[in-house]
Amino acid sequence: MEAKPSGLQRRGIYIQRGYHQSMDVMPNFLQAFDADDGRTPCPERTRTVTAPQSLFLMNDKLVTDAAARFAELLRKESNGDIGQAIDLGYRIVLARPPSAREKDSALPYVNGDGAQLKGFAWLLFNLDEFSYAR
Repeated sequence: MEAKPSGLQRRGIYIQRGYHQSMDVMPNFLQAFDADDGRTPCPERTRTVTAPQSLFLMNDKLVTDAAARFAELLRKESNGDIGQAIDLGYRIVLARPPSAREKDSALPYVNGDGAQLKGFAWLLFNLDEFSYAR
C-alpha cells in the first residue's frame, strides 16, 4: 500500500442520500451543491459555483446552527482565550493555522467577546477555502 503524502489533507461528509419514488431523500444542502443522487454512475463530481450555494451557506438554519455549536466548542476548548479560539477555529475548519494577517483581522472582529465567536465560526464556514478543497 502506498503511503499518503504528508501534506495531503481531505475532508468529507457521509450521509444517507439517494432516490425513492415517493420522496426526495437528498438533503437540501446536497441539492444546492449538485450532489449525485445515486441513480446513475458518477465517476467524477461536477464542479459548479452558483448563487444558491453561497446563499445557502449565508442563510440556511443548518449553517447558523452549526456555527453556534462550533462557537461553543471553541469557547470550551480555548478556556476563554480568544487568540487560541481563533487558531483552533482555523485548524479545525481549514486544516491549517491562520496567517498573521488573518489573525490580525479576526482578533478585532471577535473583540475579546466570546459571544462573537458564533459570527467568527459563520465567517469560516463561508470562506471559499472551506467549500473547495485545493
